[in-house]
Amino acid sequence: MQNSKLSFFKITMQIDHCLILAAGFGTRMGVIGQQLPKVLWPVFEKSLLELQVAYARSLGVKKIYINLHYMGEVIEEYCKNKTAFEDVIFLWEKPEILDIGGAIHQLASRPDVKYKGKLLVLNADQFFYLSKDQIFKLIQNYQNPKCLLFNYWVNSDHGYNAIEVDEKRHMKSIIKNKDIPKGTRIETYTGISYIDLNQLVPVPGVSSFFESVCLYKKDSIPTVLLENVDYWDFGTLQRYWDTCFSILKTYRDFSNHPFLRFLVSNYSLKTWKIDLNKLSYHSATPSVINLGSEKLVDDLNECIVLNDLTEKIHKRAGKSVWWRGICEDLK
Repeated sequence: MQNSKLSFFKITMQIDHCLILAAGFGTRMGVIGQQLPKVLWPVFEKSLLELQVAYARSLGVKKIYINLHYMGEVIEEYCKNKTAFEDVIFLWEKPEILDIGGAIHQLASRPDVKYKGKLLVLNADQFFYLSKDQIFKLIQNYQNPKCLLFNYWVNSDHGYNAIEVDEKRHMKSIIKNKDIPKGTRIETYTGISYIDLNQLVPVPGVSSFFESVCLYKKDSIPTVLLENVDYWDFGTLQRYWDTCFSILKTYRDFSNHPFLRFLVSNYSLKTWKIDLNKLSYHSATPSVINLGSEKLVDDLNECIVLNDLTEKIHKRAGKSVWWRGICEDLK
């Protein structure tokens, strides 16, 4: 009987809408991030935004939305002729950025949505890689929540705020990072949420997520703690570097890894370009990821080259990221 119920659940459950958050300013991506929107940074052969859309489609989402503000024209132009974005709807935030709560209400108030259906919110710059069955299995444990948060463990040194939960794992409070001792293991909000738009009270204009969507002081907001779940973070220049090379290391040690299978199946990772001995990509030099069309043979040290080179790059003292002649050194 239990298996029958689960099978019925898998058939009937549906995520109606997915909002991919892409309106941020990309300030943590250094000088390059001022000219190349973070959501268009490549994960090898595909942009972060293309991969998030592919992931949303893998969950069976009916309609995908992307909010735009900072460098939105560049993002929209990039997406215009790519089949990956067919039927995707772009939500412009003008003249001011609406914050996450405002972005959700902007989507919910559309004539084709009208505060109806279930919404999944994803950050464009990170992957908590859960399959469709995994994410539905987590959601099914809750009886039609107004809002369900997905949390995970981090070190307080990374700058995150902590989410305090009660014995039922309902959200109690937010503890500011400045009030948390250094080196403390804390539970924080991933930015992923599952929202019943039918239960939202409309709020126009600018609002934060915890002001107009997740009203934890008023409502019972359940939380899911994601443990032993794939987490791939591209949110800062350093994390982008670390994660790209972590993908190569993972391919060397476990080529059948689910996230790597996802990258390969979406033509984001061309395995024939990987040199496992040198831990490099499309390069004859060790520890170099080259995302240009021509293979790099120069005597370079650790670097990531994001596009075709228009001029010769020179060896740096440490790690670096290059884009159109701009170099960003990592600490």
